Amino acid sequence: MSRVSVVALLSSLFAVPAFAMPADLDMDGDGLASLAELQTKYPEVSDDLFLEIDANADGFINDDELVAAVDAELLPGPTGDQ
Repeated sequence: MSRVSVVALLSSLFAVPAFAMPADLDMDGDGLASLAELQTKYPEVSDDLFLEIDANADGFINDDELVAAVDAELLPGPTGDQ
């Protein structure tokens, strides 16, 4: 394995996600947002909207689900006015 391959491999192990759960949503630091956490920033989020965003139905919003919700314009993006 070449030196470049080793450096690339090691770099990928420590890569930061492109869109991490914002601290103002993840109040308990578990990397997920519950309905209560989401409603703190977005009080207009209903139970039904939360269920729509929660694609894997685990009761929490993860980074991928948050990105998908922003992409689908279900929630404003990081620069949204909320």
